[in-house]
Amino acid sequence: MKANSRGANPPVVLLVEDETMVREVTRDVLLHAGYRVLDASNAREALSLARAHAGEIDLLLTDVIMPEMNGADLASQMQTIQPGLVTVFMSGYAESDVARRINRSAAVPIQKPFTIQALLSRVAQALRTGSASSERVARADGQTDLARNYDLEGEPELVDNPAR
Repeated sequence: MKANSRGANPPVVLLVEDETMVREVTRDVLLHAGYRVLDASNAREALSLARAHAGEIDLLLTDVIMPEMNGADLASQMQTIQPGLVTVFMSGYAESDVARRINRSAAVPIQKPFTIQALLSRVAQALRTGSASSERVARADGQTDLARNYDLEGEPELVDNPAR
């Protein structure tokens, strides 16, 4: 069963980021917006999660530059586990440096640091272009207004994350 054919279930994002603080904040924002999140600190962990959740993941959200394996190589290996998986690449490097490392036709980039609104917009855009059902994308988009006012200093009210 294709991940994006699960009906009204929230989209599942596999988040891969080696910087702990960036990963935790990004995870919390996505959870608060209604996404299910599987998170990994490196490509090896991400591939293990992908195998354990094959067919369930709707989007790969990965850093470009990471130790051991870069995001482009990870995305390529993810295609063998889940063909057609849409990828959003995050990078703090200049766009021209990132473009050399990724296949721009197969990915949506987002420049770090990014705002909550930019993150949620890119994720929703990637899910739409990845043939996600309009009902599921609308659900995530409909919660974006709440996430725009997300207080990074306070304790967010998070949805359950059964994958953690």
